Amino acid sequence: MAGRQSALQRLGKNSISAKDIANQAWCEKQMELYIMNPMPTPAMEKGAAFHEVKKAEVFVPLTVEPYTWPDRIYKGAYENCTSLASLARNGVCRELKVYGSLNGFRISGQIDELKMHEHKVTIIEDKTLSGYSGSQSVRAKPDMIQVSLYKKLLDDMASNRYTFDNFANAYGLESMVLSKEFVKGLESIGVRKELMTLRQICKVMFGDLASLPPVSSTLEIRYFERGSGQMISEMKINYNSEETDEWIKYAMRYWTGEREAQPVPESEKWKCKMCKFFGKQCTVWWGK
Repeated sequence: MAGRQSALQRLGKNSISAKDIANQAWCEKQMELYIMNPMPTPAMEKGAAFHEVKKAEVFVPLTVEPYTWPDRIYKGAYENCTSLASLARNGVCRELKVYGSLNGFRISGQIDELKMHEHKVTIIEDKTLSGYSGSQSVRAKPDMIQVSLYKKLLDDMASNRYTFDNFANAYGLESMVLSKEFVKGLESIGVRKELMTLRQICKVMFGDLASLPPVSSTLEIRYFERGSGQMISEMKINYNSEETDEWIKYAMRYWTGEREAQPVPESEKWKCKMCKFFGKQCTVWWGK
């Protein structure tokens, strides 16, 4: 339809996260409302703290604080290189950023963990829950979609289907300049001069990804208790490219503006009791 506004334009976003697409499988309306009302919940904050602890077990993040958007892209690429070095050296890396394109939209995500197993790279997604309440079973579909999207994005980057040139064009790297303050910070920690440009660090990142061993089709999801950090359960699934592509086709019709965000069907309205928007911004099943 001519003149149709995409969801990104309407929501003021410039890219889509793999987690957003996965959350569409839980409740598309809730996913949209979280974007429109980005206040983190206590559960989100505890989950973020859990992931920071896990990341620190494997590598030291770049200590130089970014000032600008180009600085943040540099920091992500630098930490990817550091994390991939940990994978080569120790057989494990964490918090790896991945990028790609769907329907012409920029897609990004952050893989919780990669580990070497039988000469292949295994993708692992970690989820935190408030306790053993069966929550992992009802969250299974979104979690399976999320880790499958990571497999697709990582495969595309590692196999040169999504290249440095694609990334540079999508993000406009040629026109980006690092802030002077950020460059001084890089100099202060001894970053090599040839790696102090955004273009070069990103080229190194894509080179490291291209040298990855094959990515396993067995994907893992681990569930941890939010308070103690103890693992509750784990699930292994086999990547199905056809099912993943079918879900992407359905999900992208929302992002392109072909349809509005859908609430859960009546058979799943039990989810509403767990939603902070229920009876406020969303009243689809309120009082029914």
